[in-house]
Amino acid sequence: MAGKPNGGSFSHPGPLSHAIHHKIGAITPSFLPGHGIAILPADFLLLVFFLILWLQYRHRVKRRRKAWQLLCHLIARHQYTLVQRQQTCLTEDHYGIVDQKRWQKELDYFCQSILLTCLMQENLAEFWPSLRQRTLQRIKRVVKILLKQSQTPPHLPPTNTVEGNTIRRFSANMNPLDYERFCASLLRQAGWQARSTPPGADQGTDIIAEQGGIRLVVQCKLYSRPVGNKAVQEIFTARQHRHAHYAAVVSNAGYTRPARQLAHATGVHLLHHSQLSTLSITDLQPQPDLFQS
Repeated sequence: MAGKPNGGSFSHPGPLSHAIHHKIGAITPSFLPGHGIAILPADFLLLVFFLILWLQYRHRVKRRRKAWQLLCHLIARHQYTLVQRQQTCLTEDHYGIVDQKRWQKELDYFCQSILLTCLMQENLAEFWPSLRQRTLQRIKRVVKILLKQSQTPPHLPPTNTVEGNTIRRFSANMNPLDYERFCASLLRQAGWQARSTPPGADQGTDIIAEQGGIRLVVQCKLYSRPVGNKAVQEIFTARQHRHAHYAAVVSNAGYTRPARQLAHATGVHLLHHSQLSTLSITDLQPQPDLFQS
C-alpha cells in the first residue's frame, strides 16, 4: 500500500479535474499555411484586429488622395479666373493703397463656394481642414506662375508686322494701343495670324486673328477695374459684322457678374491676356461640364 505523505492519503481525481484537463486539451494551436508558426486563438484575433486597422487606414489614404486630386483639378479649372480676381482685388485705390483683405475674402469665397462644395458632393469634406493650408499654398503658386508667364512671354517668335514694334512684356503703364499690340503678339505666339485694326474704324474689334480657316475677333480692355457687359455687347456685334466664328474680350482685370452672364448667353469668351500665348481653336470650342450629373 502506498505511503501517505504528511499523514494524509492520495486523493483520486474528481469530475472537476477531468473537465479542466479536457478544456485545456481542446485548445490546440493552429499553424499558418506553409509556416511552422503557431497561432493561438488570442493571437489570431489580434491579427484580424490589426488587419482591419490597416485596411481602414489604406482606404482613408486613398480617399484623402482623391480629395487632393479633386482640389488640384478645380484650381486648374479656375486658374485664370483666380488670376483675374487677384489682380482686381489687389488693385491700388485712389490713395495708392492695396487692401489685402479683399483678396483674402475672395479666396475664402472660392474655397467655400467651389472647393468645399465639390468635396461635399463627393463625400470628401472631412479632409478639407487638413488640406486647406496646402490648397491655399497651391493657389498662390499657380497664380504666381501664370502672372510671371503673362509678364514675360517665353520664346516669342519674330514676326513681320506693319504695326510698329511688337510689345513683348506686359506693363500696367502701357497705353491701350500698346496693350492691343501686346495681345496680338501673344496670339501670334500661339500660331494665329493676328493683326490689329486701325484706330477709330474697328467697329468694336481691336484684333482679327485667323488660324486654319477659323476667324476670331478680339476686343482688348486695359482696365484697373472689372470689365462690364458693354464690351461683351460690342464684340458680339463685331463677330456678326466681321463674319467671325468666335469672339473674345481680353483684359488684364476681371469681369463683372453681368458681363459673365451675358458672355455665357452670347458665346463670347472672357479671357485674361495670359491665356493668349497658348490659345487654340479647341479652347474656343464649348467644353463639357465634368461635374454635371
